[in-house]
Amino acid sequence: MAPFDRHGSLRGSRLQGQARLNHALAGLLVLLVALLTPLGATAQEALPDPPFTSDQVPLPPPPSTEPVYPPPAPTAVLPAPPAGPGGPFSLARSEHFAFFVQPNPRMSGQAVAEAFGPKLETAYAELSALFAVKPAMTIDVYVYAADDGFIQASRGLEASMIAPLGVMPDPAARLHIALPRLDGRSPLEVENALRHGTARVLLGIASGGNLPRGLAEGMAMYTERPVTPRLARIAALTAGAYQGGTLLSWSDLNRRWPVDANPELITSESYAMVAFLIDRYGFRSFRGMLNELRANPDWRLAMRFAYNRSANEIEAQWRDNLPRWTASEWRDNLVAAFDLEPARTTLTAGDYAGAKRHLEHSWRLFTDLDDQPRLAETESLLSQAEVGIQAETAMTQAQQALELHTYDRARALLTQARAQYDQLPAGHRPESLLETYEELTNSGLVAIASLEEANQLKSRWTDYPRARAAALDAGTRFAALGDDEMRGEAAGILEDLDDRQRRLVLLLSALAAITAAWLVLWLWTRGPTAFDWR
Repeated sequence: MAPFDRHGSLRGSRLQGQARLNHALAGLLVLLVALLTPLGATAQEALPDPPFTSDQVPLPPPPSTEPVYPPPAPTAVLPAPPAGPGGPFSLARSEHFAFFVQPNPRMSGQAVAEAFGPKLETAYAELSALFAVKPAMTIDVYVYAADDGFIQASRGLEASMIAPLGVMPDPAARLHIALPRLDGRSPLEVENALRHGTARVLLGIASGGNLPRGLAEGMAMYTERPVTPRLARIAALTAGAYQGGTLLSWSDLNRRWPVDANPELITSESYAMVAFLIDRYGFRSFRGMLNELRANPDWRLAMRFAYNRSANEIEAQWRDNLPRWTASEWRDNLVAAFDLEPARTTLTAGDYAGAKRHLEHSWRLFTDLDDQPRLAETESLLSQAEVGIQAETAMTQAQQALELHTYDRARALLTQARAQYDQLPAGHRPESLLETYEELTNSGLVAIASLEEANQLKSRWTDYPRARAAALDAGTRFAALGDDEMRGEAAGILEDLDDRQRRLVLLLSALAAITAAWLVLWLWTRGPTAFDWR
């Protein structure tokens, strides 16, 4: 047993040593893997991104543009303020917004909600449809009684988000309003500031926070209610940069921090960039880019997927179009077409061409958004505008026909105009003008009939009085209508009749003279009393 025990002990010692060696090797292998893995990742992160070429990107069909986005991960800018009687903020709500209002002598929390809520809700309804985004939460709005809180909220934000007018978004999908900065502002300025801030919040949600600053700022400006002097200045600044060769590239416009350039020029070109994208490609493609940005933060790649063109190609198109845009197309704004009330007002005033121009933009917008109820409403108003234009055209042509004294054509055009005005509300029909034109037309037609009657009767001596009366009536009417040609024709008939009368009188006078002479001759040749032959 001794040898066996001794050999068995030796064998056990060898096995234990081999096990310890295996454990040591495994531990060393795990340590090496743990050390090598972060080194590889770090090295990979340190490598520069490969240069972008459009050939590297396939051309799939545009992505779906109707997702429902969850809110982005919040970025802490301000701590959530306590709400209720015990805190420094009071709370008021509208459908999609929660207002946290600091106590102030200007407005209570409820007054703030009543003043700003309707404008924000209108902006929310329109812009959420434009960007195809439906946030799953209400948007918090912090309203400050003084500038201190507003200034604190702006720390660390991009320059394009800091709004001197007093309405500022932040990356956590919140709005901050400084009441002192809104004092003395017009209702339109306040509404545009609220729309601008709401647009930046919704664009951030729709793009996952990846929409670059130039596109974000340009689109936020594009969603404001158009102010003609401001848009004219934007067009002038952009035209000056184009002509002077100082136009910024889209890469410069979309940098996180602005380049060393005039800030007003940067915002102007950003607006011009977005206006081109919407006018040329519509909102559907822009929504596709927003959707793509959620998964791919590179805006060039997202634009390639959404527009089926490279960013460089689209930018070249933009530059080529700038002379036309800065000359006249800067007046067009598709977001303004959301509001149909101006078109209704213009339509009621009888400016059918102006109403049609506005409604054509609305039709394009609602078709792009596939908003069937508002599209049907727009088409109904467009139909009225078209009928009004046709009625006005018929009236204009009727006036021209009267000026040219083509009375039968004028009558047909007036009949057409009445039929078209009958399709419009009663107040749209210019009744007095229609009656005036119809009186003139009827007078002209009666004059023509009288002239024809005079021509038919003038050849018969027995119808001479009727012919002369008809020609006189025709000439009087043509003179009142200013129809010199037809008045001259009526005067010619009268002169012909009078000339024939004079000839008849002279003929009868001559016959009378001859008869008298013959009678005198007869009496002279007859002599004294007849001779008595008995």
